[in-house]
Amino acid sequence: MSARWAAAVLLVLCNRALAEHPCANEVASACNERPAADIGACLKNPEDHDAPTDISSECTDFMALNKGCAEDIESHCDGNHFHDDTILCLTKWTPAENLGEKCTKVLKWAVPAAPEGEDSLITDELGMSEKDYEEKKEWQKKRREARGDAIDRIAMKKADARKEEDRVALEEYQKADPEGYAAMIQQQEEEKKQQAAFKKQERARAAALERKKKKDEGIEDENDKPKDDGSAGRGKPKKKSSWLYSIMSFVIIAGIGGLIYVFVSSPKGGAQGNRQKQSGGGKKKR
Repeated sequence: MSARWAAAVLLVLCNRALAEHPCANEVASACNERPAADIGACLKNPEDHDAPTDISSECTDFMALNKGCAEDIESHCDGNHFHDDTILCLTKWTPAENLGEKCTKVLKWAVPAAPEGEDSLITDELGMSEKDYEEKKEWQKKRREARGDAIDRIAMKKADARKEEDRVALEEYQKADPEGYAAMIQQQEEEKKQQAAFKKQERARAAALERKKKKDEGIEDENDKPKDDGSAGRGKPKKKSSWLYSIMSFVIIAGIGGLIYVFVSSPKGGAQGNRQKQSGGGKKKR
């Protein structure tokens, strides 16, 4: 139990020691804000140092590692020279058979030896623990994201550069030959119209083929159905209202006729009629 605990403590200390690369202090003091590929040359030449700096023996070995494995770092470690993951990439994340002969030789003496007891934590034949695999996956993820962002930026820069070149060329052409520029613009407009008309024809042809296909399959097309615009529905109420108008007219006329009949046949009306008849008869007797 005590042996495992000691191994775990040593592993933690080792990880803390490897959290920064062996030249981290020297780079911060002498060659801060230098490109990664230029740090080695800067550390080697004291005249390039930002401040007087002593190079430790561990940093000297790490400088030799970056120089001897420069090509392998570029191809397998995404160019991470003097990086915290440089040693991990070369020793854990990259298969040994993929490294160059020179880099393999340098690794044997330039990389700090693993502390005793760490072998008990190795999980596979490649000498990688679960933590190593997790770190490698995280590094690969960051590498893919950085590469994708870099590709997108390069593509955008190229597209912007082409647009700027085309714009400048058009301005120069417009100044040099205004008539030719106007003719070119007119031609472009005509081509746009032709393309729009061609696309319209293609859509119509595709729609006709689709309708024919549905017809051959016995499927009724929605566009072929008679459209119910409400005209038939509006006609029915008109017909109904005309019949209603006729009936109402008949009722009104019948009512007026009934009133006249009642008025004529009333006693007052009859008496008046009799008096008229008597007066008329008396005149005849005279």
